[in-house]
Order: sequence, then C-alpha cells, then structure tokens
Amino acid sequence: METTIKILIYIHAFFGGIGLMAGIGSILVKKGSSLHKKMGKLFSIGMLTNCLISLPICLMSNHQNIFLFLIGLFTIYLVISGNRTSSFKYKLQAGFLDN
Repeated sequence: METTIKILIYIHAFFGGIGLMAGIGSILVKKGSSLHKKMGKLFSIGMLTNCLISLPICLMSNHQNIFLFLIGLFTIYLVISGNRTSSFKYKLQAGFLDN
C-alpha cells in the first residue's frame, strides 16, 4: 500500500510540475497567441490530473488530510471554471452567442 501511495505522489508531483511550468510559460508569451492557448491547455491538463490524483491520496490511511482534500477540490473548480470562461470568450468573439 505504501508503495502505491509513493508512486501516486510521484505522479502527482510530475503533473504539478507540468502545470506550474505551463502556467509560467503561458504568462510569458503573448496573450491570445497559439502558443499561449497550447500552454493554457497543458496547464489545465496538468493541474486537473494533479488534483484528481491528490484526492484519493488525501483519503488513504496515514495520509488523511481534509485541508489538502478541500484545496484539491477548490483547484479543480477554479481550473474548470477558467476553461469554461475561456470557451465562452471565444464563442462571443466569433459571434456564436449573439441574439
């Protein structure tokens, strides 16, 4: 069991690193460029995977931490709502939601 938790923590750290590096990259490139959009998608994938892996880790024995579990849920909410807001922005620019 402890080996499984260690492996999950390493995967969690890997995707967290991807999310952080992609987030920094998307800040550094020009907003709206294709590279910015790709980095944003990579950030979202990294952070969502990171948080989804962290949730079961927080509930396993010897690693129970409700605070970190709630931070994971909140991060998932923020990433999903950010992606949703971004998708509405592009639909408005294209004129899909005009009445």
